[in-house]
Amino acid sequence: MIANRAQRCRLDAEDMEILEVLDVRQTATGDGCRSLSEWLAGRTDVGVETARTLVRTMRRTADRPDLREALASGETTFDRVEALSRIPDDVGLLQHVDVAGVRRRAAQQVRITADDEYRSAADRFLVMQPNLDESWFKGWFGLDGHSGAIVDKVLTEAADSLPDLPDGTRPDLSWRKATALVECLVADARSPARVTVIVDTKNAAPSHGEAGVTLDSGVRVGRQALQAVLCDATTEVVARTEDGRYMDYGRSQRTAPPRLRRALLAKYGFRCAADGCNSRYRLQVHHLTPWSQGGTTDQEDLVLLCWFHHQVVIHERGFNIVVHQTGRVRFTRPPSSRGPPI
Repeated sequence: MIANRAQRCRLDAEDMEILEVLDVRQTATGDGCRSLSEWLAGRTDVGVETARTLVRTMRRTADRPDLREALASGETTFDRVEALSRIPDDVGLLQHVDVAGVRRRAAQQVRITADDEYRSAADRFLVMQPNLDESWFKGWFGLDGHSGAIVDKVLTEAADSLPDLPDGTRPDLSWRKATALVECLVADARSPARVTVIVDTKNAAPSHGEAGVTLDSGVRVGRQALQAVLCDATTEVVARTEDGRYMDYGRSQRTAPPRLRRALLAKYGFRCAADGCNSRYRLQVHHLTPWSQGGTTDQEDLVLLCWFHHQVVIHERGFNIVVHQTGRVRFTRPPSSRGPPI
């Protein structure tokens, strides 16, 4: 294994010597490529980031023959040479620290000018891109180091605080961070939103609400999202019949009024009613019997749940809710082929 590593190191050193010659000859430009990294990625079937790392390290070590020789002799690895090349001073090979330590030391010596700070703050961006029917969004963003660290810290802490699902599983960190982001943006103790739901009965009826349902914002939603909207919002439903006529009717009584909400807060000790959950964070009212199945906005038919158990466990994951004899609620795993009732 050590012999193989030494061989790889020698090959990496040879690659940088070859790349340096190609760079001087401007081979990439002659072949119609925008950069040597682009040329390298296309000609050697490596990823763009790998190609960029190779080219950057080659250029940084052009006047550092000591690093090239150490790599060619197998004394050190390409990763260590790449990290050392970021340090402007000759500090040796720093064999007493690992590669991560070398990278940290290199990062500490990178100068951040006032122009750099201004540019990183001015270049912040956030892009949200929906798919064609707006049933799914993806996004990406860029932040300066300070702002990025704040966002990452808040989301990581919020993700770590999310409980396991009732079946004992715990989704991966990426899912938990995305869920935590939504939770952080849900205003605490907000007044119920007023939402108009437009239902095309021709498509909604045969699909049991999986098609033909659109919010007034233009976003198309499915059964589970619709159930969540109707559960904790003052809604107005606009139904369009098969012949194109509209029927309007209000649903304002579905949301628990402030007085009833206060009674529920007192009943459950100002915390989530889920068994084992003591969260007092963003508590929401849920109908034990779905509104469409005859549920009423009465205290006996309502339960107080935190945002996670209400939105994620019930409305997204479709777990069934069961009231235990203690008055607390528990959840049972739903059939995989059925979502929560509307």
